[in-house]
Amino acid sequence: MPNLFKEKARVLGISESFSLDAGVSYMAGAVMRKDLVLDDAFIKVTTLGGSDATGRIIEGFRELKRNDISSIMLDGCILSMYNIVDYNMVYRELGVPVLCISFKKGKDLSGSFESRGQLDKLRAYLSLGEQKRVEVSGYEYWIRYAGLEEFEAKHLIKSFTVSGRVPEPIRAAKIVARAVMKFELYGPGKI
Repeated sequence: MPNLFKEKARVLGISESFSLDAGVSYMAGAVMRKDLVLDDAFIKVTTLGGSDATGRIIEGFRELKRNDISSIMLDGCILSMYNIVDYNMVYRELGVPVLCISFKKGKDLSGSFESRGQLDKLRAYLSLGEQKRVEVSGYEYWIRYAGLEEFEAKHLIKSFTVSGRVPEPIRAAKIVARAVMKFELYGPGKI
């Protein structure tokens, strides 16, 4: 297992930005060192309401061709209008611990998927398991994780959060995703 406590630990932050009009989401991965140096990045396109987010994360990680990433930090497990990330599969496929972070307790979506007959989504959603509430530096987080313990998850959040409550790898990935989305939608010079 990667050492999450070493001085130069690297985290791959994953976030996204989407447009309902475009029907796609721009997912960004940002590799950040523990000293908060941005080290690498990738962009992937996912389908709104689709089921391709898990595969795109795995593809993006592999395309980076890095063996020094200690963990993956996701901006939630449910992206792009219910494109559910199977974080356990990401962990199994890549062998790197995965931490899904939400900044508020998620609603129970099982009834919604059931009433729409979306049984694949329902199974994917139920496989996520319950969120666990943790407090770090006075902020409340709702997390799910694979390949690490709760104390390690809390350490990662604390180590990579400088200002406010959003860890820097997620913040960087969100900024990159938003910039790419704006560029794709509005073109150069119109951002």
